[in-house]
Amino acid sequence: WGYAPTAAQGSAGAELVTRMDDSDDVDARWRGLANALSGVFCASLNFVGAENTGSSQAAFGAANGTVLRHGYLARENVCTENLTPWIKQLPCQAQSGLAALLNPHRLYNMHYHSMGVALQPATDPATGRPLLRYTQHVSVVLDPRAFGLGANWTLGGLMDRSLAAPCPVAARSTVRIAAAPARGLRTTPRADSTAPVAGRTVHTFDLRRRRIADIGLALPADRPLLPPAAAPAVTAHRFVTGHGGTGGGIEAALTNRLDTAVRVVYLDTLPWYLRVYSHTLRLEAVADNGRVAAVAPARVLFTPAVDRGRPSVLEVEVELPARSRTVLRYDIEK
Repeated sequence: WGYAPTAAQGSAGAELVTRMDDSDDVDARWRGLANALSGVFCASLNFVGAENTGSSQAAFGAANGTVLRHGYLARENVCTENLTPWIKQLPCQAQSGLAALLNPHRLYNMHYHSMGVALQPATDPATGRPLLRYTQHVSVVLDPRAFGLGANWTLGGLMDRSLAAPCPVAARSTVRIAAAPARGLRTTPRADSTAPVAGRTVHTFDLRRRRIADIGLALPADRPLLPPAAAPAVTAHRFVTGHGGTGGGIEAALTNRLDTAVRVVYLDTLPWYLRVYSHTLRLEAVADNGRVAAVAPARVLFTPAVDRGRPSVLEVEVELPARSRTVLRYDIEK
């Protein structure tokens, strides 16, 4: 489906990433934060404990004097019990603005769904006072054909809800629709402005400027409903190798489609019950012409697991050659 409009969880489960000042009570603050978020969003984040929490030293922009914790729950599913408290964090909840479109009957009958929050310290540029920037996001992939809609449909018809008036405390309330210029997309009513962005035409509707109850979208009958999405510049695909119930390995294919080399940090967190043989780590780059060459990582950081105490954390900083596929391999014992 192309790039997500915002940072979204790429796999199943729940993820919690936190950067904290380094101090003696980091573990207590980490547990307190996970329990608090668990209660606020009716999620199982209270099960993010030491056994499934890693501490990153290179990924996520780790900095000196700070500790970066990364916890995960592989089997956590998103449901209406998470959506309801998520909506309650909005100033006008679901009574106005775009939040009025969040119909759970449609949101949970889809191809993809990711939701989350982000909190970050900030500074008011006018007064210099410290602030806490709080961002909420929800990303969904919906196919109009799944609801009996063809090439012509409306936003309200897709979500089975109507656009409401903007939230009174909102400084901005906009709807942006990005489409390939060659597709001939027509909107009803006409957008307040259109502009080319990254090879697409973005139609912007300002809901504070005028009252819009619904937005209709129409495509010519001879155009495909879903054009092929452009492949991302850098992708990663990890999978398990071997067979049987004892030995095996992990392989990660890192593909760089750019004409220039890219330096990345590959972070891998594995459960404590998998024995990782770090001495078997090897990297190979396969160029477009089929030539295979060994790759020397710029940095390798490995934290071994402790039984029922912490997971294994592997961080590899490596430069991906231009137009190449770099394969990272190491052995494990199940």
